[in-house]
Amino acid sequence: MPDSAVAKRYAEALYEVASAEGLEDRIGAELAELGRLWRGLPELPRFLDHPLIGVEEKEGFLEELGCDLHPHTLNLLKLLVRKRRTGLFPAIREEFLTAAEEAGKLVHVTLRTARGVSPAELSALREKLEQVLQRPVAIAVEEAPELLAGGELQIRGRRLDASARGRLARLVAGLRG
Repeated sequence: MPDSAVAKRYAEALYEVASAEGLEDRIGAELAELGRLWRGLPELPRFLDHPLIGVEEKEGFLEELGCDLHPHTLNLLKLLVRKRRTGLFPAIREEFLTAAEEAGKLVHVTLRTARGVSPAELSALREKLEQVLQRPVAIAVEEAPELLAGGELQIRGRRLDASARGRLARLVAGLRG
């Protein structure tokens, strides 16, 4: 079975459990935050994939890392470690967020910024987006230094560009006529 199909099955199982308990927004937000951590700290997936580190040690690390995570999210990570499928996590995260968005339970937003975003800024942005969209929002943050300053939001297939690079491109286009 291809990895994408396996990831989809894990995501569907997690989404089914989450939706039965009304936890789609919480687990979606946790998966989005873990995705940011996964990309921002490349040592994490390498550690979890390392064949010479025991499963018990990896699970203990996950227990400490995920002390605030819902047990369903933590259990998914532990299961991936036990089955040696941690490389599927990014695809599982995407599949879960897509399923939640399609069900109208959550809006998945990608924020690309030229610099890091503080937790307070991220929280304020989430609150504002939830007011506007009238749904819980899961934000995935990506650092994109090529934006120079500012950021881009990708929401439901649309891109809102408030970056310096975008402003410069619009200025150049305007000068060209």
